[in-house]
Amino acid sequence: MLFDTYKIQDPELASYIQYVLFNYSDHMMEQQLITSFANNNICLGIIKEKMMIGSSDRIKRAAPKAGIHSYLSGMYLQPHCFGLCGSFDEICIDFTPLGYYRYFKIPLRTYVFGEDVLAEAWGKPAHGFFEGVFSEQDFQQRGCMIEAFLKEKLLVVTQPFLQQCFYYIHGVKISSLKELAARLRCSEKRIVRTFTAQFDITPKDYFRILRFRNALQLMSRCRGMKLTQIAYEAGFYDQSHFIKDIRFFTGKTPGYLSDDLYDIKNDVIVALR
Repeated sequence: MLFDTYKIQDPELASYIQYVLFNYSDHMMEQQLITSFANNNICLGIIKEKMMIGSSDRIKRAAPKAGIHSYLSGMYLQPHCFGLCGSFDEICIDFTPLGYYRYFKIPLRTYVFGEDVLAEAWGKPAHGFFEGVFSEQDFQQRGCMIEAFLKEKLLVVTQPFLQQCFYYIHGVKISSLKELAARLRCSEKRIVRTFTAQFDITPKDYFRILRFRNALQLMSRCRGMKLTQIAYEAGFYDQSHFIKDIRFFTGKTPGYLSDDLYDIKNDVIVALR
């Protein structure tokens, strides 16, 4: 399996799209199990000649089906596994939480499978556009094509309350619901209602995801760092709090998890088997 990412070049667009990920294999007999972990983005997956489906063993699988197919993956807490077999060509456009609603009117759920997400968002011609993208072999050129397409598709949406929330969370680095409510001069209940309605998770879960992602990056990119230091720098109360959350989000202890981590160009961290 080959992986690559494309960084959005336009400054305005970069605030709405974290990156574009390419997953590709031309080996008919290759089998790969990819585990993705909780993240603060929303993924639009676009696959050529296959459709992503759920299964009874809780592993999402790509089943053969002619044409271009798409799905949405929202924010979630537990690890999600994707079983891939044979040739595979997928584009994943990863939106920031605010960016999602600059492109979609579809209410966000953990997963949207079996629907024509592309046509619902951008009309039937979007299928033809992505057929052309898949015909391009160079991943970075694919990214340029997608960026130009997305620049034309921005919706005019004003969400001042959500914008304020994310300004304080990511700009000022607020890390608790109580402090966020104080900065916004509103009740905690209002923030909880907003996050639950817009993203299907609570703000406390969002803060947990951010701490977890900070820790995951340190574990992947600073292999010699002590667990106590990772816990401190990622924003956990102590090492036991850090280990408890790593187990919650991955099902593994930090020691076992670090051996499985695969970092794609400092943009995406997954576990491979």
